[in-house]
Amino acid sequence: MELVYRKTERGLVEMNTRELRLAPRLRSALILIDGKKMDYQLQGLLGPQCADTLAALQDLGLIEAIRPIRIGSLPARR
Repeated sequence: MELVYRKTERGLVEMNTRELRLAPRLRSALILIDGKKMDYQLQGLLGPQCADTLAALQDLGLIEAIRPIRIGSLPARR
């Protein structure tokens, strides 16, 4: 199943404040997460530690996974 990751409100605050003093790897990943890139695209950018990195950011409440909406899968309007 394909997923898209987006920053939560807390993630957006962290981008501005750097309050959590994230490790460079986590901060770089947080910067890349834009609510548009698919999980497989992030895998290509983040490399073999992608799953661990995304899990760490989710555990901190900085990102959340959502399912992308496909235009062809929308119900027809009456």
